[in-house]
This record gives sequence, structure tokens and C-alpha cells, in this order.
Amino acid sequence: MTKNVAVDDVTHAQIDLLARAWDVSPGEAVRRLVENFRAPSPAAAPPPSTGGRVAVHAIYDGVHIPGLYDPATQALTITEGPGAGAYRTPSGAASAVLQALKPQVKPNRNGWGFWTVDDSGELLQTLRRT
Repeated sequence: MTKNVAVDDVTHAQIDLLARAWDVSPGEAVRRLVENFRAPSPAAAPPPSTGGRVAVHAIYDGVHIPGLYDPATQALTITEGPGAGAYRTPSGAASAVLQALKPQVKPNRNGWGFWTVDDSGELLQTLRRT
């Protein structure tokens, strides 16, 4: 079901800018923003054991891509879907997703801003060690 939301011209331009930067529709850009600030449900079941790895996901071109991030090595494994496999860095994994879904697009992406932590809804950047 499609619903319309009225926004001023400046906000509309900002949504369009985010949509172009993320290579998604304006509606998907708004959905990502809302998802980023949504509080986790208190009744949610605890996540399954991941062996110390952190469950993450990305949504690119409308496709949900699950993964596991290893804080000790900073490696990221795409567990299923486009680009499935193990990568030395979150950026390598992000590039693999782009190559799989849109090979005509330059695949360079900052993986720290591409992946979202499942439990918190925050970008993977929040877990990056210096």
C-alpha cells in the first residue's frame, strides 16, 4: 500500500539526495532512516548464538542481505544472497553486494556505513575499533 507524506521542498531535496547516494528510491531512503532510529522491540527473542560475531544486514536496491561481522578480525561474512561469502573487510563485502546486484555501478563503498547492526539498528561504524 502506498501512502503519501507531505514534506517541504528542502526536506524533499534532502531525501532525494540520500536516495541517490544510497542508489535506492526516495521511499526506501525514508524507510532506512526510520529503521535506523526505531527502538528494538522489548519482546524480541534473543538472537541465536553467532560465535562472538555480530549479526548485520544491508538493504541495497530493495534486497535484504544478511551477514555476520567478526569484531576480533573486522571480517564480514555474507551468509546468504547476493555476494555470499567471507570478506576481509566490511567494505569488501559491500563491494561484492554491489557487483552482484548492479555490476554496471562502480562498486566502491564504505562498508562501515553500508552495513547495519541487527540488534541496535545502528550502522556498523559504531562497532569500529580505532
